[in-house]
Amino acid sequence: MDTKIKIITLSENTGSYGFLGEWGLSLLIEVDGRQILLDTGLGVAAVHNADLLNINLYEIDTIVLSHGHVDHTGGLREILKRTGPKQIIAHPGIKSSKYITRKAGEYQYIGIPFSDDELESCGALFEFSTAPAAITEHVTTSGEIDMLTDYETIDENLFVKQDGFLKPDTVPDDLALIINCDYGLVVICGCAHRGVINTINQAIKITGNDKIHAVVGGIHLIRSDEERIDRTIFELQEMGVQHVCVSHCTGFAASARLAQEFGNRFTLNNAGTRLVFPA
Repeated sequence: MDTKIKIITLSENTGSYGFLGEWGLSLLIEVDGRQILLDTGLGVAAVHNADLLNINLYEIDTIVLSHGHVDHTGGLREILKRTGPKQIIAHPGIKSSKYITRKAGEYQYIGIPFSDDELESCGALFEFSTAPAAITEHVTTSGEIDMLTDYETIDENLFVKQDGFLKPDTVPDDLALIINCDYGLVVICGCAHRGVINTINQAIKITGNDKIHAVVGGIHLIRSDEERIDRTIFELQEMGVQHVCVSHCTGFAASARLAQEFGNRFTLNNAGTRLVFPA
């Protein structure tokens, strides 16, 4: 029997009518009788939109953090207030002190905005792993994603502070959720800072399944030039990806190109969007 997957976008940059939009991402995934929350958005949108949808966040089984940036972790405290003590799976790198520069010499902190004590007092039960972590029969995290392509690079304006010094952040904590089904893989990204094609290749490597049913979430093309967008689209087509359902950091130009190339197999995935696979 086909594995049924339901995905509801609780937080995203834009919202369907009546929903609150905020810069960030939070996706609620229902599969194998479990509810998994990937990321928590920037602030209150995930909780607000869950209320609009009459979703009981207490029923979430597991929280997965795709990486340590504030637009994916900033809603964690509000979520935990609703869920109570909850398993949180992530790469240990989410705890690093992360910064971005928007103007030369000006650095803005963009890491997790809460202390460990504050989160633990709200019920955060962290489980850190650099390797893939199995969640259900069909679901695993990607673990650290190998940088294999020659055109998928990390943004040069991302930094991490170590021993009082800022150095380029390679975002080793960037991970995805992989759902391995008979009809193909569903790869769910938070930002895909290490490249969506690298992420898909990691999913294939872990599962041995090279059939890609869908790619969902943020696929960080917002600052990419046309060459990278073109090569990404070419690879997605070569891999036979059936559905592209993108959000957040994909960017307007890349989303428009993807919509043009994939037609009715493309979804602009904003707050309030519901996806069901197999599609």
